[in-house]
Amino acid sequence: MARIRATLALAAIVVLASATAQAASFRFDQSSSTLKFEGDYDGAAIEGKFEQFSGTVEWDLSAPAQPRFALSIPTKSLNTDYEERDDTLRSAEWFDVEHFPEAKFTSDSACSPVPGNALQLSCPGNLTLRGKSKAVSLRLDLDPAKKRIVGSSVLNRRDFGVGSGEWDESGVIGEQIKVSFELVLQ
Repeated sequence: MARIRATLALAAIVVLASATAQAASFRFDQSSSTLKFEGDYDGAAIEGKFEQFSGTVEWDLSAPAQPRFALSIPTKSLNTDYEERDDTLRSAEWFDVEHFPEAKFTSDSACSPVPGNALQLSCPGNLTLRGKSKAVSLRLDLDPAKKRIVGSSVLNRRDFGVGSGEWDESGVIGEQIKVSFELVLQ
């Protein structure tokens, strides 16, 4: 019980401190940052990444529990190291890069510390993909000393209409997609 109270007190201090602290604006160091995804095709893991993405993070390093993100991802930059599959993923049934050339993620709500670790957060945000916007939650690990944020989320591809038509069958193509990233800030 005392540990729960201490965790709640720490969370309250972090939230109050972040409300009065001054956030700095950072950009992603493209040479050190990564944005990856992993799905399932017929029982086999399929991994890929987005070669391009940009954005900013508003983050007060002295009270690090409240980062704010704005991220833009050119969907045509996806890469699974297999050209035929990449072309299929760029098609109208998947990411439809011709009509929806960009995905966006923003977080502007307060993050919640994970109990027991003030530098692990659960952060709500909004992902727009294929013209559909949905609330998503990120799990973040913060490293203010290195200006680094590592995070992940699990998305349902069907929420965004990704993998439609002949690819809509969930028995062959998994519905859950894990997204993970490492953002090194400059």
